[in-house]
Amino acid sequence: MSIKNNQTNLKQVRSEGWDQIAEVFSNFIATPKVGFTTLFAIDAINLSIPKENFKKAMKILDIACGTGPLSLYASDIFKNSNFIAIDFSQKMIEILDKIIKHNDIKNIETHIMDGQNLSIENDSIDYTFSIFGLIFFPDLLQGMKEMYRVLKPNNQSYTAIASWCLDSFQYVIFQETMDKLLTEQNNGKPTTYKQISLSLSNQFEFKRLLESVGFVDISITRVEHPLEVNEISDLIPLFKNNPFYLDCLDELHTDELKIKFDSLFIEIAKSKNPKRSLENNKLQLRTFSFIGVAKK
Repeated sequence: MSIKNNQTNLKQVRSEGWDQIAEVFSNFIATPKVGFTTLFAIDAINLSIPKENFKKAMKILDIACGTGPLSLYASDIFKNSNFIAIDFSQKMIEILDKIIKHNDIKNIETHIMDGQNLSIENDSIDYTFSIFGLIFFPDLLQGMKEMYRVLKPNNQSYTAIASWCLDSFQYVIFQETMDKLLTEQNNGKPTTYKQISLSLSNQFEFKRLLESVGFVDISITRVEHPLEVNEISDLIPLFKNNPFYLDCLDELHTDELKIKFDSLFIEIAKSKNPKRSLENNKLQLRTFSFIGVAKK
């Protein structure tokens, strides 16, 4: 059965929601060499592509690529391979194109494209990746079907998908903040907020969906990398224009509750007592991901 998000008004599932944070995403989250998202992209690569294939000529598809953390990193590792980086956000692709041009990268082509409806031939791709992109698709199953469709049927083609885990620091804080505010909004009736970004946070459901599409040899691996900030208060400007932050505010029906969000978010985050790194004195916010790898 297809898993669909019927709340099509969510900013998280519309391209304009991601257009407005493209610059922030590029500068902080997806810096090619040291960015936070890049660390999980490296995990996905290492879990799916064997070392003996590193020098082979391959065609690699990066779905919902954002500003390209996976493609930018991997294009330098897999010099003989060609990358197709696609996203439905025009701004994300525009920024990626500038990075590609500035660095004179020759083996990445970009397209504005919906990962649920790929304009790519059947059986033409060696590896497909989606690093925290497919999790936002209104139709997860359709996205997986498209990944399966374009992979070569040679028993050596793999997909790798990164999803957030329930206990990742930032999602725990969003959850607790929204649950408290929505409970207040509903006159004390306990209310739980559903975060679309956690759509594949159950590893058993993650595996089941991959199996239902036809994938085999499925592994779901949990990995961890810290989100680093100087102070907890830095989280608000980081997330301020993010689609899932804005969707949270849209769920709150009064200005009073919307105003409360930031201060309550920071209060809850501080209560978790995150530790500072001895190396750079930055707060280490523990963040976990499932990397689902599967073969066609």
